[in-house]
Amino acid sequence: MEAVAGKVIDLIEKAGTYFIRKIKSCVNFGKNLKTLERNVKRLSDRAVDMKREIENQERSGRKKRKQQVKSWLNEVEQLKEEFLQLKEEATRGKKNIGDLEKMDGRVGELLEQSRDFGELMFDMYESEECPMQVQPVQEETSKQNLEVIWTWLQDKNVSSIGIYGMGGVGKTTLAKHIYNRLLEESRYQVHWVTVSQGFSVKGLQEDLAEIVKLDLSNVKDEHRRADRLNWAFRQMKNIVIILDDVWDPLSLEKLGYPLGEEGYRLILTSRSSEVCQRMGCKELLEVKKLNIDDAWELFKKSLGSETRLSPDISRVAKSMAGRCEGLPLGLITLAGSMRGVTDIREWNNALNEFPDDMENDVFKVLKYSYDRLRDTIMQECFLYCALYPEDCEIRRDELIGRFIMEGLVKGNSWEDEFNQGHTILNKLVKRCLLEAIVNDFRDEAVRIHDLLREMALRITNDKPRYLVRAGIRSRVLEEQDWVVDLDRVSFYKSKIKRIPEDMAPNCPTLSTLILSYCDLTMIPGPFFQYMNNLQVLDLSYNLELMDLRSSISDLESLRALSLRGCSWLKSVPPLGKLKNLSVLDVFDTGIKEVPQGMENLVKLKFLDMGRTDLDELPKEILPKLSQLQYLYLPERVNAPVEDLASLELLEIFKGGFCDLHNFNKFMSSFHNYEKDLWYTIFVGKGNIDGGFDDRIPKQRRVIIEDYTIEAATSIFLPHGIDILQISKCHGLSSCFVDYFLSRTTSLRGLTCKITDCDDIEWIVNVPSGRDTTTEPHCISFHSLKVRWLPNFVGLCKGKIASHTFSGLTELFIWYCHKMKKLFPQAMLQDLKNLEKLDVLGCYGMEELIGREEGEGSSQSSSSSSSTSTTADLPKLKQLCLRYLRELKSICEGKLMCDSLEYMTFYGLHELKRLPFYTTNEHPFPSLRKIRVREENWWKTLEWEQSHVKTLFQTYITYL
Repeated sequence: MEAVAGKVIDLIEKAGTYFIRKIKSCVNFGKNLKTLERNVKRLSDRAVDMKREIENQERSGRKKRKQQVKSWLNEVEQLKEEFLQLKEEATRGKKNIGDLEKMDGRVGELLEQSRDFGELMFDMYESEECPMQVQPVQEETSKQNLEVIWTWLQDKNVSSIGIYGMGGVGKTTLAKHIYNRLLEESRYQVHWVTVSQGFSVKGLQEDLAEIVKLDLSNVKDEHRRADRLNWAFRQMKNIVIILDDVWDPLSLEKLGYPLGEEGYRLILTSRSSEVCQRMGCKELLEVKKLNIDDAWELFKKSLGSETRLSPDISRVAKSMAGRCEGLPLGLITLAGSMRGVTDIREWNNALNEFPDDMENDVFKVLKYSYDRLRDTIMQECFLYCALYPEDCEIRRDELIGRFIMEGLVKGNSWEDEFNQGHTILNKLVKRCLLEAIVNDFRDEAVRIHDLLREMALRITNDKPRYLVRAGIRSRVLEEQDWVVDLDRVSFYKSKIKRIPEDMAPNCPTLSTLILSYCDLTMIPGPFFQYMNNLQVLDLSYNLELMDLRSSISDLESLRALSLRGCSWLKSVPPLGKLKNLSVLDVFDTGIKEVPQGMENLVKLKFLDMGRTDLDELPKEILPKLSQLQYLYLPERVNAPVEDLASLELLEIFKGGFCDLHNFNKFMSSFHNYEKDLWYTIFVGKGNIDGGFDDRIPKQRRVIIEDYTIEAATSIFLPHGIDILQISKCHGLSSCFVDYFLSRTTSLRGLTCKITDCDDIEWIVNVPSGRDTTTEPHCISFHSLKVRWLPNFVGLCKGKIASHTFSGLTELFIWYCHKMKKLFPQAMLQDLKNLEKLDVLGCYGMEELIGREEGEGSSQSSSSSSSTSTTADLPKLKQLCLRYLRELKSICEGKLMCDSLEYMTFYGLHELKRLPFYTTNEHPFPSLRKIRVREENWWKTLEWEQSHVKTLFQTYITYL
């Protein structure tokens, strides 16, 4: 009895202790939250002060914020949002002590970083703009023109320069070379603005406002806008504005540009010398046609090395080149049409077809090159590019998507049609009718020269008949423009003020109508009434379009309907009659329900419902859409597995599953799938910030977020997976071998990102006694990024397959405080391909390359190189070590990494020795920059080789 009573008393005491701890925990949480709030306020105030100082200095035009400061400010903003969320959750009773402690650590860390910034700005201006893509200058005349303009730019009295000449003579090419050379100088802020025909003063004011980072959206008056621009420009210095393709004189006063005052310069190109003179240009340069020799050299170069010229062919080719009258664009385009032709008979035939009245009319030369395509589909694809604004960088994927909508390319699959589209564009580029470029987002794109576009618009004045008002701002649609025999109409990126209420254009043959990026808020009911042949309707990115009239429901010929990016649109009219529809894009709209009658769209191949407010998909719909090749569902919608499995033609899928059971079921159904499936799949209960990437995927990606993974759960990753992201998951002690298994990863290996998983101790954990060196299901990594894992101990445990890390090129370990060493010495042999190593904020880390068992427990501070241990990372290019408070050793012996290009060292107060070692006669040939925060720390370091220290000193930048 006494024993029972003792146990009861013991239980009561334990329960009491538990409750006391709970109460204390709640009280402490409240106190800690208030302390955290004060610290966040201090951090926020510090950020406000820094931002004010930075913005004041940036206006001078001679200073720019450091990237490190920019990243710090962004992280502060993100942390403030996370704190508000933590505080809100606490008011609802959810008190996560771990999150609070983690955030408190980050606040302290950010405050500490801000104390070490020193100078916030670069003294020398470095332009954020990147060089323009342009062919090197080779013709002697062009080189002379470039030097003439450069000489003028050295003269402070020459504030404005006009470059003029006939169309296609090379004015823009010359201006691009000047632009790139000014960028290299770093003494100027240089900005490029394309003017073109049909410009508006307000439109140019918007372009200039972007340069000075000024918001004019709420200022309607033209003069007030100019005043604000003028004030903003006067806060800056050493600016060169290049206005390309100016057709009519511009009032610089209306543009707010203080030309004539010190530090403000202007370069403009125009076909008219009068325009240059009336705009007050101090110096004028005429770009003349090429002489006979330069013209022939350009023609030969444009033919390409694959076109061999025999003496007979050279004679004919010279005759053809001569008829271009020295116009570079004509020469390049004509040579493009003859590229690869090596039969003299074909050359003679081309010369005979060449009209005799070509002199001084570049359009006839261009039209001849167009006619030589001799492929109506290719010609129509070329003409289609004229529907875009002048100088527009057209993404290849977007353009080919439009070709598919139009039925210009046809194939048995989405991939076949895209391949066909790329083939057509490649041929047009090869014929010099399009220019291949890479845009600012690193997307492959094309651009059509303004003269070639003008030629295309001349052709489409007849048949096919186009109405193109693309890129023209502030327009009201006028019915008289809409003639009865129109085939295609484009108002792409035109700011349409309104469509008259009673407007109903009579266009019975119209097949394509593009009204995207037009700021439309409404479309009148009768507008589509007489467009019975309409096949492609693009209303995308009219953000404030709130209502679609039911007249769309009667467009029974429609093949493609795009409402992409119409964020305020809450519903779509019934679509049941549109049985020819093959493309339906409602991405990023506000619709909450599937459009009525969608189950009747049996020809639908492309369905994008991503980033909508849709919560569920009716089960009966997908099986009826058996032709689907592309499907994108919102990640919150639990995709119906059985319905998805019925889509035998599916090639691209983006969507989500609420649990791993459905995910595994779906992947099993596609395991033996004949086609390669591109996918982005979300598993879990959270929401991806901003949704999935809205571009057509070229990868296979799985995202698992905010999910509890039960013990003994095996997840077979999909066939050929490229990317795996694991975030905020619970129950995981390790990721691979025990939990995630792969049938096959992509050929280059897995890109893996793991964040905010509190339970993970190892990435790969092989149980004792188990050998995975020959297991086919073991993961092979290409990139590994690990962040905020509070219990993370190390990369791998146990006997792993050599291929697991042999393909690893990137390793990022951030804020894993429990980790004491990065990897053991024995693992080095598997890291021969490592190119980037970045370790940040791991406060418990003591060594990067650990000693093997029995090698001792302390690192000698001696710089002696007597030890025989040598670590080799032959391909390492970037080494970044930051805020590792306890780091005492990079490696015990020597470290060889002769491929290094960039290194960064911050907050490594316990590190006393750098082990870099080389045997090369010319060591570290690729080294470019070493960034160091603490100069005194650097100067007191001990070195494995003293001459390496001397070499490194020339690349140091102290921050």
